[in-house]
Amino acid sequence: MTSSDYIHKSVSAMQAPAREANDALNFNPPMAGDPDSVMAAGFSIDDDLTGNSGQTTDLLPGITGEHTGRTANLDQADANSNMMIPARSNSSESRNQTEKRDKEQDLAEMNRFEAGAFEDPENCEMCHQEIFDAWSQSKHRYAWENIFYQPDYIQASRESEGFTDIFCGECHAPIGVRTGQLPPPDGSQMDETSRKGVSCDYCHTVKKVVRPFNVQTISDPGDVKRGPKGDGWASYHEIEFSKIHTDPAFCGACHNVVHPTSGAPVIDTYDDWKAGPYAQEGIRCQDCHMTPGPGVEKNPGRSSFMGEDRDHVATHFFQGGSVFFHEKMGNQQEAALSRQMLEAAAELETEVFRTNNGVEIIARVKNVGAGHKIPTGVTYIRKMWLEVTAKNGSGEEIFRSGHVTESNRIDPGAKFYRKIFKDAEGNLTPKSWVAEEIGYDHRIPAKGHDEQLFRVPAVHDDDEIHVLIRLMYRSMSQEVAEGLGIEGIEVPALEMTRAELTIP
Repeated sequence: MTSSDYIHKSVSAMQAPAREANDALNFNPPMAGDPDSVMAAGFSIDDDLTGNSGQTTDLLPGITGEHTGRTANLDQADANSNMMIPARSNSSESRNQTEKRDKEQDLAEMNRFEAGAFEDPENCEMCHQEIFDAWSQSKHRYAWENIFYQPDYIQASRESEGFTDIFCGECHAPIGVRTGQLPPPDGSQMDETSRKGVSCDYCHTVKKVVRPFNVQTISDPGDVKRGPKGDGWASYHEIEFSKIHTDPAFCGACHNVVHPTSGAPVIDTYDDWKAGPYAQEGIRCQDCHMTPGPGVEKNPGRSSFMGEDRDHVATHFFQGGSVFFHEKMGNQQEAALSRQMLEAAAELETEVFRTNNGVEIIARVKNVGAGHKIPTGVTYIRKMWLEVTAKNGSGEEIFRSGHVTESNRIDPGAKFYRKIFKDAEGNLTPKSWVAEEIGYDHRIPAKGHDEQLFRVPAVHDDDEIHVLIRLMYRSMSQEVAEGLGIEGIEVPALEMTRAELTIP
């Protein structure tokens, strides 16, 4: 049998309706070596692009292109001058930059309130029980009181001499920052309301998003609660329709982060969505992350026991891909929703060619269910990768790539999808607070795909080959988890999708 005699294509099942992909979107080959391992060894991003154990894992010839991620070459003046933390200054700072920085200070003054100005979310529970119950298990609730975030935040504060206290705190404890209870970074001055992360009264008293990044919002705590409906009635507070609460820019205020001095895009989820096909089709963040699950568009019911019956009430689980966190916290419903999101995000297709030297397998990873790149968010600590296993007819393993090792690390020769920064010395680092630019970015955009080639050694011509390819995910790497100082932690490897095939 020649290389052109046998072609096999397999498509894995999806839990969300498939959407047709745009024209092929191809990228630079992913680093065939885990960036964490490369950093530890002191290599540069271009040092070793060969596979593990001498197995070639090259891209199929002709699959080329440019990096998927933005680099630090954004409009530095615009990006740097709209932070709530002063941008880096120098002797040639322009008058325009100074004026913009003054506006930042004005925004900080506008968002300065007394402790107690914002409602404790417990006050909302009586009328909005279902919404409160969902929020109370969400990552928004645990944005501050988070066993993984806290040690990272303290480390960043220590290494940046307090520079990140407010910059990171604005997203994770916005009420604490806006009432002057944060810093200090240990949270010792924060009241119970401030410690409850991104809570009801923070979101529902935002009256304006100045710019959709680095929490550039204007708060107006008081009797008026704002949201996507304005026709309800409540005895406890006034209700006001807010168009901004229907706009993805509301989400972008936190889910878009630009480093305040270097301009490096730390988190680019909103920008990514806005530049992609989902935004063009009018599909918003809220349509995917405030609904009952992948492919489920409506949640009929009432927002409160005295409310009107509506065809859709926004859910407040805010589900993403954080299965590990929710399982660790005992939030099984949230964990199940997060797993559904992961499993609906991608599908795998394969093509197989017999050659004189063995078998060539093309694994095509398609982003079919996420309105942004996969992975997204804090991708500098997350990992998505391909795991491949091939066995002969006797069940003997003849090829492997991307497996988890005994120390719970991932095979450094795996094909990774993630982003890593470079610091001022040009070293690769997952530490966002020292990011000067993007050192490595290989992710798959909405409705895009990526192709990888795996070569399996030759076997007897009459011997079948059984191949299993899995797309795997970790919300944080084992290396990062251990670096947080949490003893006994073991980060699971979660399957997003798979393709199985038998080659005769």
